[in-house]
Amino acid sequence: MTFIAFLHACLSPPALQILMVLLGLWVGRRRQVWGRALIGLGLVSLWLMATPQGASWLLQGLERYPAISDPSTLRAEGWQAIVVIGGGRQYAAPEYEHRDVPNIWTASRLRYAAHLYRHTGLPLAVSGGRRQGDVASEAHLMHYSLVNDHVVNVYWVEEDSATTWDNAIKTRALLAPLGVNRVVLVTQAMHMTRAVAVFEHAGFKVKPAPVDFEIDLAHLSLLRRFMPSAERLMASGQAWHEYAGLAWYRVKMLFV
Repeated sequence: MTFIAFLHACLSPPALQILMVLLGLWVGRRRQVWGRALIGLGLVSLWLMATPQGASWLLQGLERYPAISDPSTLRAEGWQAIVVIGGGRQYAAPEYEHRDVPNIWTASRLRYAAHLYRHTGLPLAVSGGRRQGDVASEAHLMHYSLVNDHVVNVYWVEEDSATTWDNAIKTRALLAPLGVNRVVLVTQAMHMTRAVAVFEHAGFKVKPAPVDFEIDLAHLSLLRRFMPSAERLMASGQAWHEYAGLAWYRVKMLFV
């Protein structure tokens, strides 16, 4: 698993562009034209992926689902539960007495799930497991945050999943015996395409409830759209990860 993670990192920005530049320097010792082309491609693509415009181009293929315009109609439309899947944790946060807490992505999902809960009264389910060495599951941290930070009830806690695929399969195993088949799914907008695909594959009817849209550039001037930043490079890297995960899940669905 460590080697696979390392290989994935090498094939994702910015490591991919760095490797292209290094390869270009090596190739350029014998074939200058090809070497310069690789170096140029690596540098230009790195710059572009670090800009709001470049990140937006990548994310347009992922952020397919619009925001929910009127949450108060969800119950009347027949949706039965709100499902929030984990997006990671912050380990030993010093400002929280060195406890593990939901990271910024998970916290954003929880905040929106609480918003939906207050507008609909639909029961909440959280899903997220633990990695080796973790004391508490991610779902446990999510449950704690919803109850204590947002003052809402959590009806179901799924604590054994390690991936989005597991989130779907194991949440389905938890809710299907209770007759819960139609769920409002909360995750980041860029992650929603992959999440919906696997939750539907697991047998759910899904109402996407995306948060944290990244592609709106209307507030930026043309010059600022092409100004690089670490934040936009991170968004491009996450988009790259989503495309790779979506491709893998599409293949996996053919056999599982």
